[in-house]
Amino acid sequence: MILIDQTKKFKTVLITLKFKAKASKDAFAFRTLLPSVLRAKTNLYRNRMAFNEKLEAMYGASLTSNTNKIGRLSVIHIQLKIASPSLTDDASFEEGLKFLKEYIYGHKTFSEADFELEKRLLLEEVISKENDKTRFALTRLFEVMCQDELYGYRTSGTKEDIENLDFKTFKSMYKAFLKKDELQVILSGDIKEEYKTLTNQYFPNASFNQSDFLDYETKTFDAISEVVEHDQISQTKLNIGYRLPVWNGQDLHIAALLFNAALGGYVHSRLFLNVREKHSLCYYISSVYDAYKGILFIYSGVDAKRVDLAKKVIDEEVLKMTTSLISEKELNLSKQAMINDLRESEDSQGARQNVLYVQALLDKKSTLEQRIAKIEAVTPKQIMEVAKLLKKDTVYLLDVER
Repeated sequence: MILIDQTKKFKTVLITLKFKAKASKDAFAFRTLLPSVLRAKTNLYRNRMAFNEKLEAMYGASLTSNTNKIGRLSVIHIQLKIASPSLTDDASFEEGLKFLKEYIYGHKTFSEADFELEKRLLLEEVISKENDKTRFALTRLFEVMCQDELYGYRTSGTKEDIENLDFKTFKSMYKAFLKKDELQVILSGDIKEEYKTLTNQYFPNASFNQSDFLDYETKTFDAISEVVEHDQISQTKLNIGYRLPVWNGQDLHIAALLFNAALGGYVHSRLFLNVREKHSLCYYISSVYDAYKGILFIYSGVDAKRVDLAKKVIDEEVLKMTTSLISEKELNLSKQAMINDLRESEDSQGARQNVLYVQALLDKKSTLEQRIAKIEAVTPKQIMEVAKLLKKDTVYLLDVER
């Protein structure tokens, strides 16, 4: 099955391959490293320069790739953006398919030198992310809060995972990847019927099996965990994790999105206006709701001397949402912000494809107008219903070293 986003809105065609497998701690490092090693050399393109020259020859096509986790799935995304064949020539679409097939499957052998180089670059990237203390503190929150859950494991793999991945194991895992990963192809742009036929010819293994991919793994707890660690930083990182047992596609899902929007998702939100602006307690503060996992977290940068007050005011703002109805004005601001985001995403082929993919995973199709209607239908009572489900799990502090 090929997913099609048929539109003449863009001057480009986006061909996306999504390889999905059940997420596994043992495979995170390999799956993060794989796209870079594939690009280093193929049977046809003997080095990265030749690879890039071919992209340039295809009217300046671009290839991007990344690996992430969606619920309990690990998905490798590979995207080739080409000039719309209607503006160049129809043969360019097949040329793009040939290129992608070579990128994925054109590896009779791998170069150990290339493997070691890409491995070293990935290690450097992981280390640089640890030097970003905002990102590091969030990672530590998840590791503490979800200690015995898949969610708490770093999706790029740890430094140790990457260091321990040897060349022989990499080659073996690549062969398993080719056999076991499920491939979904998504096309966006002015897609002719013949393009679908060609895509099926080049990727006959494309398929889609429906499965419950949402991450329901959780824990029971009576007490809130509080962890304090120290580093050489100028401001304290205060992160708070909550369990919010509402998942994508469920009845309260849209209300949960709006709850997060009103709490800390936008500049009109309560945390931003009251904690940051009114009380001047934070350099930054925001909240994020992960509907694939059923958690919500708040992250902030706080003056080290005002951490206790910041925690108190944040708790007060969360409590207010469980004890009093949100005003129609405040709710409408959140609705409008979300609707604006939806409309803006229509201007991105990648975002449109992601919507199609998640809808296929959920087996729930909807148009933009239907999604907007669901947002507009949410009531203040539903927001309070979501708020009452929220349960604080973990407070993590990366504090200033004294």
